[in-house]
Amino acid sequence: MLDNFNRALYVFLAPRSELSGVSLALVVLLAEWAILLGPLLLVLLWVMGKEEDRRASVNASLTILLGVALAAGVSSLMWHPRPFVDGFAPNYLFHAADSSFPSDHATFLFSLGFALLVRQPAIFKYMWTFPMSLALGVGWARVYLGVHFPFDIAGAAVVASVAARIVTTSLGTRLVEYFTKFCEKIYAFVLARLRQLSRV
Repeated sequence: MLDNFNRALYVFLAPRSELSGVSLALVVLLAEWAILLGPLLLVLLWVMGKEEDRRASVNASLTILLGVALAAGVSSLMWHPRPFVDGFAPNYLFHAADSSFPSDHATFLFSLGFALLVRQPAIFKYMWTFPMSLALGVGWARVYLGVHFPFDIAGAAVVASVAARIVTTSLGTRLVEYFTKFCEKIYAFVLARLRQLSRV
């Protein structure tokens, strides 16, 4: 029953005519490349922020790694065909015919969003709204292009929320503290080397 609803929802969201030209290029850009804004956001948070912001950046990075790992595990255990495999849509992204559930792209961005919601950066506490909005946009684009069903995106949000919750445990908090200090040492070393090179 749920699978029938999932497919009906896909048909409702799918394009009514064949995609081509600028409209296709823009949706592909959102579906494939918008995810790169996530790592960029983490780098900016680390470089421009203070200690608490760096801690939030590390927290988000660990949440993303865990979320993507959990998604890979779920995908291997719960194989589900992609819409283009079932003949619902053309394969606009030329994607491999592997399991669609849950979406890795959406998991990545939802993990970032939930992590920044749970541990809000001091520099801007509503920063989580950007990756969350991006996750919804990327999720819609990947459904629209025929490589995911709507439940693949919803499943990604669930997996990401679980990952964010795990990282808030006492073990997760200790790991965040350890990696924050470790990364700060590397960052300080790199900056020192760059200053030395600039004097040469």
